[in-house]
Amino acid sequence: MKTTIKAVLFTILLSMASVSFAEYGYYDDEQLDDQEVIVDLLLVRPLGLVGSVVGLAVQGVGLLFSVPGENYAETGVILVEDPLNYTFNRPLGRFENN
Repeated sequence: MKTTIKAVLFTILLSMASVSFAEYGYYDDEQLDDQEVIVDLLLVRPLGLVGSVVGLAVQGVGLLFSVPGENYAETGVILVEDPLNYTFNRPLGRFENN
């Protein structure tokens, strides 16, 4: 019983934290299209996650060349951080980069 209560409380606290990061009013002047949301949820987000994993693998191999050139931070941003931000930090159904 205690485990169930802990799990429910954890879920409630986690859901409250995610709402606090939302930016209300940012896209007030635009109407969401249902098709764009569905395509984003079922196609673009999973592809973004796959792209992030592939970028991480390429970054690992690319470290052999980027460490001597001291540009590993820039390659990490391009190959890993940008795809992760596009996948997880973008409102659902919005495809533009901000």
